[in-house]
Amino acid sequence: MSINFKEEVFKRKDQLIADLTKIIKINSELTTFDPNRKHAPFGLGIKEALDTMLAIGQRDGFEVVNLDGYAGHIEYGNQKEFVGTIGHLDVVPAGNDWTYAPYGAEIHDGNMYGRGTEDDKGPTIAAYYALKILKELKVPLSKRVKLILGTDEETAWRGVRHYFSVYPEAPVSGFIPDADFPLIYAEKGISRILVTGKLDSDVLISVDGGFRDNMVPDYASAKLNPTKDFVALFTKFLKEKNYVGSASIENNQVIIRVVGKSAHGSTPAFGENAIDRLFEFLIEQGIKSPVVKLVEKFLIHDIHGTKLDVAYHDEEMGYLTNNFGVIKSENGQYTISLNLRYPNGVVFDEVVAKLTKQFAEFHTTVKVDSHQKLLYKDPNSPLVKTLMDVYKKHTNDVNAKPINIGGGTFARAMPNCVAFGPHFLDKPTFIHQKNEFINIEDLLLATAIYTEALYELAK
Repeated sequence: MSINFKEEVFKRKDQLIADLTKIIKINSELTTFDPNRKHAPFGLGIKEALDTMLAIGQRDGFEVVNLDGYAGHIEYGNQKEFVGTIGHLDVVPAGNDWTYAPYGAEIHDGNMYGRGTEDDKGPTIAAYYALKILKELKVPLSKRVKLILGTDEETAWRGVRHYFSVYPEAPVSGFIPDADFPLIYAEKGISRILVTGKLDSDVLISVDGGFRDNMVPDYASAKLNPTKDFVALFTKFLKEKNYVGSASIENNQVIIRVVGKSAHGSTPAFGENAIDRLFEFLIEQGIKSPVVKLVEKFLIHDIHGTKLDVAYHDEEMGYLTNNFGVIKSENGQYTISLNLRYPNGVVFDEVVAKLTKQFAEFHTTVKVDSHQKLLYKDPNSPLVKTLMDVYKKHTNDVNAKPINIGGGTFARAMPNCVAFGPHFLDKPTFIHQKNEFINIEDLLLATAIYTEALYELAK
């Protein structure tokens, strides 16, 4: 069967953009998780995004399922075997200082701006339109195709876990539209490690920074007792370091704030860690507190775990990374959230034991809050070859090779799958950063690739 996939995508360009606009305008950041909140366990924003996406599927005549607000699916066909794909509708917090409204879905110079445009609402819409095109063309397939919709990918994956507990079937093949082209065959292990201790300070009242451990923090602040002229000292510090921030006095306490630059937690080198910047000042001023000493000794300006003695490099998958993503304090106690990602060759339990031993000097509690094991698929498998052939056909990138990443995708959640696009490696990306966008032409190209990929896997 001869199909011009790019032409079919372009015919639907305006509707695709309209549907994406509708989804991007929904603020689907996680609020709280409450299993007793009927049909909205992750909050009303995520519920609205899921409801809207499923309504689009119903509009186009698909079978859809909403699994109590935890997840959903849009399905084509009734064959026993199926090809699967998973997108997610939740987003990380928008953060600060956007040029365009983070939930405005504004288009400028061929780019749509908004949180989730590239991670992962844009790619989810692309995968949906791939399914829609196959249905509308009445393409004969030997397998059904199912697009699963996740709702808390950026946090704890409770939605897909619940989904697969109800629908435990595994696809014969599939892909996850939430990473990079050409194709991802391996993903680092990912963990969230919580370090808790006491501030125990006469000067440092509280400290706060970061939104999520999987984002490089773009802000940090602290409250200090005015034992020195901290306003003047911090103002001088900002000027000398060429940092952006402020200092003020509120209720006889000094409030200092510093700005950084966000980036994805898997690539902390691309960000500017505001928590590190804040602790530079606290260390410089000799603020006495266990957390200041702990950060100085083990964490500050160290994205590879060198100071913790857990640094590791694998020739194929690269470096272990450690993102100092969040610090919060309350009632004299602080909690640090570390986002640690590791390649082949690292024994995770040994890393945790090392961290526990190192931090014990400061009377802390160390807890593994979440852990996703490393993913590795054979780069020479039929699935990888099929998808790579489709990618090469549509891009003329005949020398392309599959790659590995530090990010984590739902390819870990469903067997027989790999991550596949939508980001083209020669283009900029701002996922988990301010001014996230997706280029419209790139989105249309990804949609054409996904359409032919689903066809090849399900024909």
